[in-house]
Amino acid sequence: MNPLSAQFDRIDPRRIYLQRFLLLCLFLCYPLSRMVPVAWGWENGVVENTQVVVLLAGLFFAARAWLRGPNDVRSALALCAIPIWMILAGRELSWGAVFLPPLGFTPDGPVYSSSILSYRPAVPFVAGLLVLASLVIGWRRGVHRHLKNIVAHRAFPWLCVLIVLGAALGSTIGEGHLPSFARDLVKRSEVLEEMAECVGYLAMVTAQSVLLRFKAPALAGARTVEA
Repeated sequence: MNPLSAQFDRIDPRRIYLQRFLLLCLFLCYPLSRMVPVAWGWENGVVENTQVVVLLAGLFFAARAWLRGPNDVRSALALCAIPIWMILAGRELSWGAVFLPPLGFTPDGPVYSSSILSYRPAVPFVAGLLVLASLVIGWRRGVHRHLKNIVAHRAFPWLCVLIVLGAALGSTIGEGHLPSFARDLVKRSEVLEEMAECVGYLAMVTAQSVLLRFKAPALAGARTVEA
């Protein structure tokens, strides 16, 4: 085996174990959703507030990597990630509506709605501009080439991608998008939805860490010339 290829294959085992642990957590969402209090799955409840903490942690790590890191493509990737974390956190906070008194209460908990916010019509426009800015900056700074390089070196966190997709599926199931004969199998669907989303966000933070820490080693030939 090529020594350089072997070096690329040796990904930090701690990150591999973490990704496997998150995959296990995803599978545990269903049984745990039937055991924890129903209130955990309420809007602005324990699990959703945990989601916000995870998203703000992703925002913090991205901002720190952008501010403290060298002015390279990884710094550009961190800058591109910042608006994504802001949008996701804003969505989970109903764009600020959760800081106001609830509009009412149902069997599924308190009801919050961003429709009462005066600035709500501008949210899609601002979010769209932020995403567009991220795409433009990423393209101009070569972030797409950096990601291709990570894939080529077999260091891309594909398991995190799988976990995020599984979390999206779990969230969809939790929202009740199931055939009628299967709906009775999913009890406390709101808890399952929120727990699956939380695991998905944790996987996104983990993936960001892998992508921001990746640095392709110099080729053997280049090191020989420098010597």
